[in-house]
Amino acid sequence: MPPTYLTKDPVLVPATGYVFVAPEGTPKPTLPLDIRNLRTLRESIGTSWASIGNTSLENGIAHESAGDDAEVLGTWQNPALRTTNPPRIYTLTLALADFTLDTYKLYYGGGDVAADGSFIIPTVPASQTKAMLIVAVDGDRHVVEYYERASMIGAEGVTYDPAALTEMPVTATVLGGTNGLGEISPVMWGKAGEINPPTLTAVTPATAAPGTQVQLTGTNLNAPLTVWFGIYEGVNPITTPTGTQVTVTVPDPVETGDLPVQVRVETNFGESAEEDFTIDQS
Repeated sequence: MPPTYLTKDPVLVPATGYVFVAPEGTPKPTLPLDIRNLRTLRESIGTSWASIGNTSLENGIAHESAGDDAEVLGTWQNPALRTTNPPRIYTLTLALADFTLDTYKLYYGGGDVAADGSFIIPTVPASQTKAMLIVAVDGDRHVVEYYERASMIGAEGVTYDPAALTEMPVTATVLGGTNGLGEISPVMWGKAGEINPPTLTAVTPATAAPGTQVQLTGTNLNAPLTVWFGIYEGVNPITTPTGTQVTVTVPDPVETGDLPVQVRVETNFGESAEEDFTIDQS
C-alpha cells in the first residue's frame, strides 16, 4: 500500500519518537512504517537499523541551520539582478539518555572497551559517520526523517543532576548523500492504519442558492473534511456519527448567474468522485 499523506489535518504533535542509526549509506526503509509499537516498527525498518536508545523528553531533537545569508547582486542598470544561493549546514542535536558503550562511542568520538567492560575515552576523538533515521509519532500518524550520512559527536558537557535524567548531547551534522542531504516525509498514516477514502452518491437538492443547506450522502464522510463546489469551499460542513451524510451550506461564488459545478468531498484519506450541482443565482 503506498503512503497516504494527510491533506486536511497535516499537523503533528510528536508524543513519541524513535532514533535509529545504521552504517552510512544504508537505504531508507519502505514507507509507510508500522508504528503500532516498537516491535512492529523494528520489523518495519529492518535489521540494519539499531535504536539509539532513550533520548530526552524535555529537550526533544533540535534542528539548526547555519550558513551565509543570501546576497543581492546587481549592476548599474539593475541593482537587484540576482541573489546568491550560499550553502547551508544542517545539524541535529540529540540528548542521549542511555549509558551504553554505543552511546559513549557517539558522544566521545570512537573509543575502545577495557577488559572489565569499561569504556576507554579516546585521546583524539573522531566523529562517527552513520546513516540516521528519525521517526516522530503522533498516534496513528508519523513523519520520517532519513539521512544517508550524518557525522555524529558529542556537543556540550554532561551534568550529573540528582533531580533529572542525565543526558549526553550529541550533534549530528548532515553530510551529502547520493540524493541530496536527506529526506523528510509529509505527515502520513501508519502502515497498519485502515485507509477509507470518501465516496459521494448523492447531493440533495441538485440545485440551490448560496446560503442554502444541502445534504450529501455517501460513505466515510468523517471529519475533518472539506466539501468543494467547483473551486469554492462549502460552508460549515456537519457530519453524522455514521459518516454517511454531510450537511453543508452552499458558498457564495464570485461569478454571477446560475453556475454549474462539480461537488466533491476531500478528507485525510483522499477525494470522492464528483456529483453535478448548480448554484442557483437567478
